Amino acid sequence: MKRADRWVGKAWAAWALLGVASLGCNGTSAGTRFGELLGRALAPENGEAVPLANETVVLLTYDEDGNIVTAEVGTTDENGDFRVDVEAQAVVALVVSGMTDDGDAEISGLYNPEAGVVLDKVLDQATSIACVAGLTAIGEDSITQAELDQERIDNLEAAAEAYIEANPEFDFYDAGDRETAVDAVRTSTDDGANPPA
Repeated sequence: MKRADRWVGKAWAAWALLGVASLGCNGTSAGTRFGELLGRALAPENGEAVPLANETVVLLTYDEDGNIVTAEVGTTDENGDFRVDVEAQAVVALVVSGMTDDGDAEISGLYNPEAGVVLDKVLDQATSIACVAGLTAIGEDSITQAELDQERIDNLEAAAEAYIEANPEFDFYDAGDRETAVDAVRTSTDDGANPPA
């Protein structure tokens, strides 16, 4: 996998799972609960952020050979909220797909799950740009999975927010606009190593 945005076609696609302890938003667990990922998936629609309600949640990580594998892990509720329990590991991504008035949306975000720790974030177009930027950097061997830590994630997300704010014509539903945003975020942060320039 050389570019994360090669997933952009039908949408951002190719998401994966390794070490899921329990699945879904109902709080049930198939095994020992390790870390808890919470969030709300919001997609842009007519200039507003709307919840992706009752949509599939997919969790991704890498197997020991660095390959991406996928698994559905539950659904969002009517507010776009989700909850996933996952084994502690270097980095995972969550993606929620849905339809808005503006088109097909795939909203994603990066997490560093830790045992016994609850991580909560709102997933939106900025976290989605940051997510693809981080995963592209891994796919191109610019950084390792372990290097995509919380500081890098924060830098990538801050850069994505700044890019969107500075570019009012940015269209999340346009693949070319997303690719340009991903490249800008990677460049301005040196793949998340630094705060946005």
